[in-house]
Amino acid sequence: MGEPINCREAAERLQDFLKQELTPELEAEMQAHLERCRPCFDEARFEANFVLMLEVRARRVECPAALRARIARLLQSEMERG
Repeated sequence: MGEPINCREAAERLQDFLKQELTPELEAEMQAHLERCRPCFDEARFEANFVLMLEVRARRVECPAALRARIARLLQSEMERG
Protein backbone atom coordinates (compact mmCIF):
# COMPACT_ATOMS: atom_id res chain seq x y z
CA MET A 1 0.00 0.00 0.00
CA GLY A 2 1.36 3.42 -0.97
CA GLU A 3 0.06 6.76 0.23
CA PRO A 4 -3.24 6.58 2.09
CA ILE A 5 -6.18 7.60 -0.05
CA ASN A 6 -7.77 10.99 0.53
CA CYS A 7 -11.44 11.93 0.84
CA ARG A 8 -11.81 12.71 -2.88
CA GLU A 9 -10.46 9.30 -3.82
CA ALA A 10 -12.65 7.64 -1.20
CA ALA A 11 -15.72 9.38 -2.63
CA GLU A 12 -14.80 8.25 -6.15
CA ARG A 13 -14.49 4.62 -4.98
CA LEU A 14 -17.43 4.54 -2.59
CA GLN A 15 -20.01 2.93 -4.88
CA ASP A 16 -17.59 0.24 -6.00
CA PHE A 17 -16.66 -0.36 -2.36
CA LEU A 18 -20.31 -0.74 -1.34
CA LYS A 19 -20.93 -3.15 -4.24
CA GLN A 20 -17.79 -5.09 -3.24
CA GLU A 21 -16.25 -4.55 -6.67
CA LEU A 22 -12.79 -3.36 -5.56
CA THR A 23 -9.62 -5.38 -5.55
CA PRO A 24 -8.65 -6.64 -2.08
CA GLU A 25 -5.91 -3.98 -1.93
CA LEU A 26 -8.27 -1.10 -2.79
CA GLU A 27 -10.89 -2.47 -0.43
CA ALA A 28 -8.33 -2.47 2.40
CA GLU A 29 -7.36 1.13 1.56
CA MET A 30 -11.01 2.18 1.62
CA GLN A 31 -11.62 0.38 4.90
CA ALA A 32 -8.56 2.04 6.45
CA HIS A 33 -9.71 5.47 5.25
CA LEU A 34 -13.24 4.96 6.58
CA GLU A 35 -11.84 3.90 9.95
CA ARG A 36 -9.87 7.13 10.32
CA CYS A 37 -12.20 9.63 8.59
CA ARG A 38 -15.53 10.21 10.33
CA PRO A 39 -17.13 12.31 7.51
CA CYS A 40 -16.37 9.64 4.91
CA PHE A 41 -17.52 6.90 7.29
CA ASP A 42 -20.81 8.74 7.83
CA GLU A 43 -21.27 9.18 4.07
CA ALA A 44 -20.54 5.50 3.42
CA ARG A 45 -23.02 4.45 6.11
CA PHE A 46 -25.68 6.80 4.68
CA GLU A 47 -25.13 5.46 1.14
CA ALA A 48 -25.23 1.83 2.30
CA ASN A 49 -28.47 2.41 4.23
CA PHE A 50 -30.01 4.26 1.27
CA VAL A 51 -29.21 1.43 -1.15
CA LEU A 52 -30.59 -1.11 1.34
CA MET A 53 -33.82 0.90 1.67
CA LEU A 54 -34.19 1.02 -2.13
CA GLU A 55 -33.63 -2.72 -2.41
CA VAL A 56 -36.20 -3.48 0.28
CA ARG A 57 -38.81 -1.24 -1.34
CA ALA A 58 -38.09 -2.57 -4.81
CA ARG A 59 -38.87 -6.10 -3.62
CA ARG A 60 -42.37 -4.96 -2.65
CA VAL A 61 -43.21 -3.52 -6.07
CA GLU A 62 -44.42 -5.82 -8.79
CA CYS A 63 -44.83 -5.11 -12.44
CA PRO A 64 -48.56 -5.01 -13.33
CA ALA A 65 -49.71 -8.16 -15.12
CA ALA A 66 -50.90 -6.22 -18.17
CA LEU A 67 -47.50 -4.57 -18.58
CA ARG A 68 -45.71 -7.87 -18.09
CA ALA A 69 -47.89 -9.47 -20.80
CA ARG A 70 -47.25 -6.58 -23.18
CA ILE A 71 -43.49 -6.85 -22.69
CA ALA A 72 -43.64 -10.62 -23.25
CA ARG A 73 -45.58 -10.10 -26.50
CA LEU A 74 -43.09 -7.51 -27.72
CA LEU A 75 -40.15 -9.77 -26.92
CA GLN A 76 -41.81 -12.71 -28.64
CA SER A 77 -42.48 -10.55 -31.69
CA GLU A 78 -38.81 -9.45 -31.77
CA MET A 79 -37.63 -13.05 -31.52
CA GLU A 80 -39.88 -14.12 -34.38
CA ARG A 81 -38.59 -11.30 -36.61
CA GLY A 82 -34.96 -11.77 -35.93
